[in-house]
Amino acid sequence: MAAIQPSECSVFIQIWVDTNALQNGLTNGVYLVDNNLAHGSTNEGTTDLNTNLPTNAKICWTILNTNVNWNGQLSIQNFGNAGVFGAGGTPQQINAQTWTGQVQENGADNYAIYINAVPPGGTGITTSLNPKLTVSS
Repeated sequence: MAAIQPSECSVFIQIWVDTNALQNGLTNGVYLVDNNLAHGSTNEGTTDLNTNLPTNAKICWTILNTNVNWNGQLSIQNFGNAGVFGAGGTPQQINAQTWTGQVQENGADNYAIYINAVPPGGTGITTSLNPKLTVSS
């Protein structure tokens, strides 16, 4: 099955990362926001983002750095499964910074996003985030 293209998505979740905080193993420098606040999303700007969306919505996740002068590599490594993804499975990679997926089942589930930051000449630090998707018809 071909990956969903970002242009097909109606819900966008951005992961803003303060790489200075992340390099110290902290997630308090990570901020998740979506474009669905008017549809009931909560906890905007935290790692506990709860995105409310309709069944079969297509989602695009993008990771961004708050420090434009940082020249390391920042990427989404993988996603954990959640029941709301349904038969389509977990999101798929478009590139190192962008993944897309679809929710196909009603319910509310936390899911894992694994992000990685590699400072120039350094070793990568992988961090897990556990936001929530609340899906209803």
